[in-house]
Amino acid sequence: MTPNHENVIGFILKGYPRLSETFIVNEILLLEELGYKLHIFALRNPGESKVHESVTRVRANVTYIPDYFWRFFFSFISANLRLWLRRPGLYWPAFRLALVRSLRQRSSSTIKRFAQSAYLVQKCLPATRVTHFHAHFSHGPTTVAYFVAWLTGMPYSFSAHAKDIYLQEHGMLREKIRRAQFVVTCTEFNRQHLLRVAGDGAPVYRVYHGNNLQLFKPAPAAPQNDSPPVILSVGRFVPKKGFPVLLRALHQVQQKGLRFRCYIIGGGPMQGELEKLSAELGLRECVEFRGQMSQTELLAYYRQAGLFTLACEVQNDGDRDGIPNVLVEAMAMGLPVVSTSISGIPELIESGVNGLLVPEKDPEALAEGIETLLRQPEMARRLGLAGRAKVERDFDAKRNVQKIGELLRGAVANPARVAGAGRTNLSSGLLRAGKNAPVTAM
Repeated sequence: MTPNHENVIGFILKGYPRLSETFIVNEILLLEELGYKLHIFALRNPGESKVHESVTRVRANVTYIPDYFWRFFFSFISANLRLWLRRPGLYWPAFRLALVRSLRQRSSSTIKRFAQSAYLVQKCLPATRVTHFHAHFSHGPTTVAYFVAWLTGMPYSFSAHAKDIYLQEHGMLREKIRRAQFVVTCTEFNRQHLLRVAGDGAPVYRVYHGNNLQLFKPAPAAPQNDSPPVILSVGRFVPKKGFPVLLRALHQVQQKGLRFRCYIIGGGPMQGELEKLSAELGLRECVEFRGQMSQTELLAYYRQAGLFTLACEVQNDGDRDGIPNVLVEAMAMGLPVVSTSISGIPELIESGVNGLLVPEKDPEALAEGIETLLRQPEMARRLGLAGRAKVERDFDAKRNVQKIGELLRGAVANPARVAGAGRTNLSSGLLRAGKNAPVTAM
């Protein structure tokens, strides 16, 4: 069964395009390849100086919803007033819920997302043929999808990933799940958490982020020389990536007399702190920080690396990764990997079989894992081969996106869980969360 070409699926994204979200662009491209017509609604233009080459191949139209309320005050007010006059019975209960939640959470987030939803419905939707919405990330973008569904009766689904799941107040997350046609998440660990939030029987599916196995593939073996082995780590410079732990581990490896060169690729708010720590630990000669890169640029570093490491950790507020895409990329390249046993990472890495896992926040254990791979090249080669086989088996992008396509096709063909019905009775349960409910990132 092929997609109905009369139907357009609206993709609601927090920002587009974003260098750190290649998995979303890859998903869009593969859905288009399968015949789906998409329209992207982005809540922000990140304005990043670099974009992946793959973005240029996306055929979907892109509509940007204003993100700064006061800058676009009159546009927001005009759209909301017009929609209120057109659909007062739907608009007022939804507005009341958004306003009261924002007041109780002492955050403008929910009312802002509601205003964006009304803007989308009034000003953007009429010019499209969108019949279903799919949001990426369960906080802001799905809040917009939730209110759009309330205001129009159009069905929605969403993909949940990491921080958006664990930093969100359970009451609103539960309601979003129950009103969705389906929910996709990228790890079994996440799926079990979402089922605990929403209850057994909720339409939550685990679909791993896939990898382009033709692009990310093992490089030919480099000729032997006297150059030190290259250690690679890639990620945003934020606490959950554990880069301070990695630097302390590298210091211990250095103290044991092992030669290496480490490239740490990324960018973010911790960059100055990390560079200072690297200097304090005496790592300037063997550790280099490189800026954010496109996939094409990053491939060159994967090809020269001898091993890959990422010291992921769970933060005190619950923030964490799911399965970092860079781990999947590194394993697809045939690199031996060392990471931590948190969240969904053990679903990718089986320690001693296709990589090594160590406890989080433990520089000594991470140093031991890195040292093991540096000292035992035959073991590193075996783990690298097994890692590639694991990715081929479970993380093939084309195969995994087909599963999402099947879910979307079923949702469009049979919108049984229409999100606009019975909404006027929803707010009472959500509003009973009370003043002491945790602040939700919406």
